[in-house]
Amino acid sequence: MDHIRRRKELANFLRTRRARLSPLQAGLPASNSRRRITGLRREEVASLSGISLPWYMALEQARDIRVSEQVLESLARTLQLTKAEHDHLFILANNTQLPQAHVSTDPISPAHHLILDRLGTYPAYIIDGHWNVRAWNDMTASLCGDFNQMRGIERNVLWRVFIVEGCKSRIVNWEQVARNLLAYFRGQYAVRLNDSWYEELVLQLKERNNKFRLWWEEHEVAGHLEGEQVVQHPTAGVLPFRYSSFPISDNEDLLMRIYTPLDPLGSEPKLACLLRNSQ
Repeated sequence: MDHIRRRKELANFLRTRRARLSPLQAGLPASNSRRRITGLRREEVASLSGISLPWYMALEQARDIRVSEQVLESLARTLQLTKAEHDHLFILANNTQLPQAHVSTDPISPAHHLILDRLGTYPAYIIDGHWNVRAWNDMTASLCGDFNQMRGIERNVLWRVFIVEGCKSRIVNWEQVARNLLAYFRGQYAVRLNDSWYEELVLQLKERNNKFRLWWEEHEVAGHLEGEQVVQHPTAGVLPFRYSSFPISDNEDLLMRIYTPLDPLGSEPKLACLLRNSQ
């Protein structure tokens, strides 16, 4: 089943990459004829990539064919893919069996809890392979709420950003943050196509959030989870952060996200006061 879903994902990805690239961007001469489609035609992609049109059409039709690395590299050049998109293309076109779905339920180690606590006024938390918050520091609780009081999907980062109004309303640059998060999630989704949990979450989010449904069809991909997030806190005011994510070496399912203030002189006193008042 994961092979079928992967072929469909590959077809969707190729169509969206083709649609975003104009003939001029692809190096084709300008044409006086009126084009009925945006982006490149299938035959143009095939010609620029040095492959036959039926072969390329088979990929966009999600047919079960094997593609060489040489063909994939040629398609990546033609479609001008980024590094993350290039890797995504190879994952989707890979015919080998995907790893079995598994998300660790082992407790977070005391050492990692200590790291979170020592970050002080820097909000930080750890998520697992299902994007559920598994550990956090007091600063995160002060800004985002007490995760001890949340159950099940309420602790899911993607769910909170797209569905929980209290969370959404606090993110000033919500669209930028949500799009970045979704693009990284899309890359992880491709690696875990045999994990039914991912598919179920996507279906729920499509039903509950129009933006998610529209952006999912765009098939944007990112290879890292970094960016800027501006928080509007009811008492501390505006707090701009830079967030970065780091894999935890002894458990590939876990990722630590740390938020550092973009204006330390302005934000850190507010964060310190907020932290004291919440303890």
